[in-house]
Amino acid sequence: SWRPTVNWDTPAGRVIDRLVDALPPERTWKIILFGSAPLQLALDPTFLSADVDIIASAEVEEFCRRAGLLKGQTPLYVEPCTASAFTVSADWLVRACEVQRRHATFVLPHPIDILVSKTKRLEEKDLNAFRLVRTKTGHPTEDELMCALRRVVDIYRPSFDEESAGDPRHNTQVLWRELFDKAIDVGQQIIAPALEERRKNYGAASRGLQEALRRQGEPPASE
Repeated sequence: SWRPTVNWDTPAGRVIDRLVDALPPERTWKIILFGSAPLQLALDPTFLSADVDIIASAEVEEFCRRAGLLKGQTPLYVEPCTASAFTVSADWLVRACEVQRRHATFVLPHPIDILVSKTKRLEEKDLNAFRLVRTKTGHPTEDELMCALRRVVDIYRPSFDEESAGDPRHNTQVLWRELFDKAIDVGQQIIAPALEERRKNYGAASRGLQEALRRQGEPPASE
């Protein structure tokens, strides 16, 4: 399970403390941290990023603005994002942990989910995140990363915006060469098994629905 010791005495931690200071203490706040900031807080205080990515209620952005924490207001800034900015599997919260900082609760995704969310873009700083986690933890293994990517198999579908989208297939191949010194057939080793599992699950759900409908159509059992 993911239960890191969080080091708040880091650049990201100090920005987060400024954010907490800006939030009214008479309320409790829940904020998701993603991107590189959780890796700096939990694994390596020297792992730098230009921003602290958060997912929170819309009003948090206004408190950030008043505190001078947004992009253009401070060198290391808070980047409020929509949930869609964090490309992750539906079960990521099962692996996440929560840490309290005064009147704010921060949700830290598991490193495997943070890394997988970087696969679509995979700039050099994203590759550095993979290297960092592997160096510090020995994970993800090849099997772990393959399973994690199967959980987000839809990243391999064509994008709505081809101009701004990365190339997840190519990026996955780059990852395998970088991390495991081998090639990978994305279609055969990730996409096909994931879709087969999905078909099995859909089939089971469909059979369950059919059985429920059949039972509803049956007369009640005799007393």
